[in-house]
Amino acid sequence: MQNTPAMGKVTSAIPGTSPTFLIKVVYAENFSIQGYIRWIEEGKSVPFRSYMELLHLIEEGLHISKSEMTRLRSWDLKKEGLEGGVKQSEIL
Repeated sequence: MQNTPAMGKVTSAIPGTSPTFLIKVVYAENFSIQGYIRWIEEGKSVPFRSYMELLHLIEEGLHISKSEMTRLRSWDLKKEGLEGGVKQSEIL
C-alpha cells in the first residue's frame, strides 16, 4: 500500500487522544500473520510480516505520539495511583 495525495496527514480533532491504527491481515497460517498496518492520523501504511513486527510498529507509533498524548497506561502501579493493586472483582 502506498500513500496517495488524498491520504495526506490528518490531525486528530481531539488533542491528547491516542493514535488510531487500521490493521489488514492478508495472510494467516501456522500462528503467524502478514498484512498491512495503517496509522490513520499520519496517513502512513506499512506492511508487517509477523505478530512481533506488528506489535513493534504499534509500539513505535505510540512512542512517537506519546509527547502529544496525556499519558499512556503503565505496568508500574505506583505511577497509576494504584499502589495497593486492583481487586479481581473490580476488573470483571
